[in-house]
Amino acid sequence: MSEIWQAWAAHIAPKPAVSRLEAISASLLPTAAIPPRAWLYGTRLIRGYVSVLAAPGGVGKSALALGQAACLATGRGLLGEHVHHSANAWVLNLEDPMDELDRRLAAFMQRHEVPRDALRERLFLHSGRTRRLCMAAHSEQGGIAHPDRDAVITAAREKQIGLIVIDPFVKSHQLDENSNAEIDAAVTAWAEVASATGAAILLVHHVRKGLADGADATRGAKSLTDAARSVSLLSPMTQEEAQRHAVAESERWRHIRLDDAKANLAPRQTGQALWYRLETVALGNATPAYPNGDHVANLRPWKPHATPPSTPPQAGSRIAPIPLQGPPRPAPASIGASPRALNRVLDRIAAGPEPGTLYTATRGGRCERWAGQILVEELGVSEAEAAASIATWLRSGVLRERDYHDRSQRKQRRGLAVADANRPTTAIERHAP
Repeated sequence: MSEIWQAWAAHIAPKPAVSRLEAISASLLPTAAIPPRAWLYGTRLIRGYVSVLAAPGGVGKSALALGQAACLATGRGLLGEHVHHSANAWVLNLEDPMDELDRRLAAFMQRHEVPRDALRERLFLHSGRTRRLCMAAHSEQGGIAHPDRDAVITAAREKQIGLIVIDPFVKSHQLDENSNAEIDAAVTAWAEVASATGAAILLVHHVRKGLADGADATRGAKSLTDAARSVSLLSPMTQEEAQRHAVAESERWRHIRLDDAKANLAPRQTGQALWYRLETVALGNATPAYPNGDHVANLRPWKPHATPPSTPPQAGSRIAPIPLQGPPRPAPASIGASPRALNRVLDRIAAGPEPGTLYTATRGGRCERWAGQILVEELGVSEAEAAASIATWLRSGVLRERDYHDRSQRKQRRGLAVADANRPTTAIERHAP
């Protein structure tokens, strides 16, 4: 059993029942003794909390949710976001039959060259066609009952699950979708699963008809997104975005964007949407009766053109998107630091020297804002090695420079931002039986 899982097993172990309400004195721990938040996947999925992925129908939210689960199971950021720790993942698809889930997973594995051994006993699937699931329903005695809550907790603990995907959320309960009180009860049941198992919970949900432009665009009661700690919004490319990014109108439907509609536990990444392209993957499973075999839609990261052309693309033209760069080298080999240590450095760079201020890539006259000083302090390298590391991170895309408004200085400045998708991946969490 891994050290990470042992820590979480101790954290989620049943606690003695509290018989009375009492005011407990603050522990006043030193900051270094406070454990960091247990992020698993970017700043979207975190152990012990509920997150929401919302999108209109037919955009690709099921493909994305399954892909995120596969990324977490393999420990590889195949969809452009950083995997902090790998973990076992369980996808509860409550609409589709198991053979359709097998097709989607096979397409993902083929497109991203994922070997079977990377997912064996790491990724688990469930079809609502085989067994329905009900986390909240009206009780015959009155109030709300939770028929399957304990069964989910038991199964997740047995397989040491770190991520549970529920697709779609509406199929996991039998309550009024427009009642804030009832939907809060359904979400609370999933939050209790998160607390009891230490898993991250991802609820896949639909948006209302019309433009999906924020967390409030989700269908039904607002208590769903109020209870979630992270809400991601998946939406199709607009005509204006297609013209800006040189995408032909005939190809626009293939391009979708992922935005942080709400992020209670992480800084909001304004203007930093992730883009994906829907591609058709041929499974190669032709038979005499079906000579063409199956073709399944799959997602891959897509990067818009940095500079739009002077004229919009003509309908029917095919403009190849610029692919994401391959895995970067996080630092010169001479440093020899572990991924965990490098991520600790990047965390400090991302936080800035103080709120509203960013570190700089170059030293200049004063070193208070020079990012290289963090490498000197954390890794014990020389200033020359630190400068070389910063330059390498800039070239590989781990760091990037951007303009921002410094609130304390009340002026525009240039500083460093961290691209989480390009961070070095920490040691993979392997769960031994």
